[in-house]
Formats: sequence, C-alpha cells, structure tokens
Amino acid sequence: MRTAAVSSGLLLAATWLVGCTATAPSKVRVDMAESGVPNCQSFEWLPTQQQPASLTEQRVKNEVMSQLKAKGYAQAAEKGDCKITYVLDIHERPTQKPGVGVGVGGGSRGVGGGVGVTLPIGKRNEQAGTFTIDIVDTAKNAQVWSGSLDASFLKAEPNEEETREIVAKVLERYPDREPK
Repeated sequence: MRTAAVSSGLLLAATWLVGCTATAPSKVRVDMAESGVPNCQSFEWLPTQQQPASLTEQRVKNEVMSQLKAKGYAQAAEKGDCKITYVLDIHERPTQKPGVGVGVGGGSRGVGGGVGVTLPIGKRNEQAGTFTIDIVDTAKNAQVWSGSLDASFLKAEPNEEETREIVAKVLERYPDREPK
C-alpha cells in the first residue's frame, strides 16, 4: 500500500515538472556575418508593406528602438547605417491529451503490474511562437546579425509586457555601441 502511494506521488511530481518546463523560454539563438559585429551607429526600419501598423508592430518597433538607444545607438531620420526588420510567427499549441499507460513485469518475487494516468489539469491552449530580429548593413545590402527566441504568449498577439521581455531578451545578445 505504501509503495503505491509513493509511486503515485512520484508520478504526480514528474507530471507536474514536465508541465512546468514545457513553457520555459528557450535560449536566444544568434547568427552573425563572418565579418563579425556589425558596424552600425544608427538604425532605421526596413520598409514594409503599406498597411496600417498593428498594435504588435507598434509595440515591437517602439521597444526595439528604446533598447537600441539604451545600448548607445541612434534612430536615423532617413539613412541609417543599418536597417531592422522582425518576424513574429505565433501559432496555437494544443493542450496535452489525457493518457493511460499499463505495464506488466516479472521478477524474482513473481509478477507485478502498474497503471499510470496523465491528466492535463488546468491546462489550456496557449500561443507559442518564434520572435526574430534581423539587422541589415545598408552599405553592404546584406544581413549581418539575427537573433531569435521561442516563447509562449497569453494571446495571439503579445501584450506590452511580453513584447518588452522578448525584445529585451533578444537584444541582450546584441553588442553595446562602442563610442568613437
């Protein structure tokens, strides 16, 4: 009886741990041109389609420029040294389905068996996506830096706090500007 209680407790603890780690943000992935750190002092946005800016686009652009200014860079009115663009790909991650597992085994003391059940308690569909910032050197007309992060969101469009967190996390890996 005590063994069954311990096994049940271990099963519940393992299920809880797996559920908790599934939404942890991943590490920022950075890719850089072979020439090394981009030689950018000022930034402008890479032109996009002539559509009204969404709330997400406005939040991302404001936060990116704010983070870059804090790192010592300037926002160019017209011709920046580098251009910035971003991609935010969000999709719905389905909830885990309930599952049952049955096992039978034998040993020196006879035959034994067990049943395991997983229940997605309190889980709901969540939004998961990848956020990527790309930097293009204007003079070379070539991409020189890219940073991306996989993250979970409360809704299909990230709110201000989520936007601030993902932009800060990605640009944390972008180098501070060295004064000239």
